[in-house]
Amino acid sequence: MEPGEPAYLETLEVTVGPTLAKCYGVGLQSCMVVDGRLFYGGIEGFEYEAGYDYRLRIGKYDPWGGGEPPQDAGRYAYRLLEKLEKTPAASTPATLSVGPTRVRCARSDDFCLVVDGTPYDDMINSFEYEAGYHYILEADRYGDGRYVLSEIVSRIRAEGTEEEITIDRHRVECDDGYPGYCKVVNGAPFRGEIVGFQPLHDYGYRLRVERFDMFPDGLTGSPRVPAYGYRWLETLERSASD
Repeated sequence: MEPGEPAYLETLEVTVGPTLAKCYGVGLQSCMVVDGRLFYGGIEGFEYEAGYDYRLRIGKYDPWGGGEPPQDAGRYAYRLLEKLEKTPAASTPATLSVGPTRVRCARSDDFCLVVDGTPYDDMINSFEYEAGYHYILEADRYGDGRYVLSEIVSRIRAEGTEEEITIDRHRVECDDGYPGYCKVVNGAPFRGEIVGFQPLHDYGYRLRVERFDMFPDGLTGSPRVPAYGYRWLETLERSASD
C-alpha cells in the first residue's frame, strides 16, 4: 500500500459502459453504468470518455473512518487501481430530431426531451439542450439504446403567434392514457413545459406567451406530445391558492 492510500475493504473488477445515463440523486444528474447498473458516484482517478467500454480494477473504502456519512453522501468511495481495458464500443450512426420543449415523462415526475416525436426518458451524451429550438442532430447510438452527440446539424428558433393563457393552481392527471400529472392550461391538461416560465407552487397564472408548433413541416408525433408549445413572454396576473 502506498503512503496515504486508504485501507481498501475490497478490490473489484468492473465494467463501465459507453454512455452516461440519466439518474436521480439529490436531483437530476448523470451516472456511469457500472456492471450494467447505475453508479451513483465517481471513481477517483478515472477519467471517463463516452464511446468506450472499460474494464477497471477499483478499490472500495470507507472515507468516513467508520463514522456516519453526511446527508446525501455515499457510504463508500472508490478509487481506480488499474485500467485493464479501454475499447471503442460498437455503435450505429443516427439522425435525430429534438423538439423545442420537453414533455412530462411517463416514468418519472420530470420533463423528457422529445426525440423523433416521442418522449425520450434518458439523456443524449454531450448535448446541451436549450428549450425553444428545433434541433437536428447527428449522433452515435450504442447497444444500451443511448446516444452520444456527434454534431448539431441545425438549431432553429421555434416561432409562432402571441396569445394569453391561464394556468390553474394545481396539477391533475394528464388524462391521455399515459401516467403523469400535468399543468392545466386553458382548462385542459397540458403535458408540455412552458419555455422560460418558473411557476410558484399553488399559484394560478395568466400569461402572455408565444405559441409555436412542436412539429414543423406538418410532421406529427406521439399522443403524449402536444402539437404545440409555449414560450413565456410576460406574467399578467398571479393568484395565490385559497
